[in-house]
Amino acid sequence: MMEYFIDQEKYFYLILLHSYAIICIGIVVILATGTMLLTYLQYVCGMFRIASYRIEHAINFNIRQNISQKIKILMSEDIICAVDTHRRTMKLSKHLMSTWEVTIFCLIVLGVACLTLNLFQVSFLFRIVIYKNACKCCSKIICSNNYCSVSR
Repeated sequence: MMEYFIDQEKYFYLILLHSYAIICIGIVVILATGTMLLTYLQYVCGMFRIASYRIEHAINFNIRQNISQKIKILMSEDIICAVDTHRRTMKLSKHLMSTWEVTIFCLIVLGVACLTLNLFQVSFLFRIVIYKNACKCCSKIICSNNYCSVSR
């Protein structure tokens, strides 16, 4: 929760609106980023599929018997085009991976740090609660011992 240096009771609804706006904007950013990553992934997979199709169909199996120089040139051009598509797609996928590696690494580091700090805070709160409960139990034991010794 954020700390505001204003009267929190007077401006409760504005603070609540600010918190909800931050949460909504964060969710939209996360969803947009994930959607963009999935779109890039689908695009790269589609380009690989196109390159695969072009490589498979570069050589027409019906004309293998009558191969003239013109047909060889056409087949070579088809293979060159397919290999070029595959090369450009590999280059794009490597670029996307290198770009997203840094982003995802930072997100993982921040996520682990936030989780660690939250777990530390929870364990600290549990220690306080356990300490208070132990103090209550000790005071009850001491009071009951005093009561028992006074009543004898």
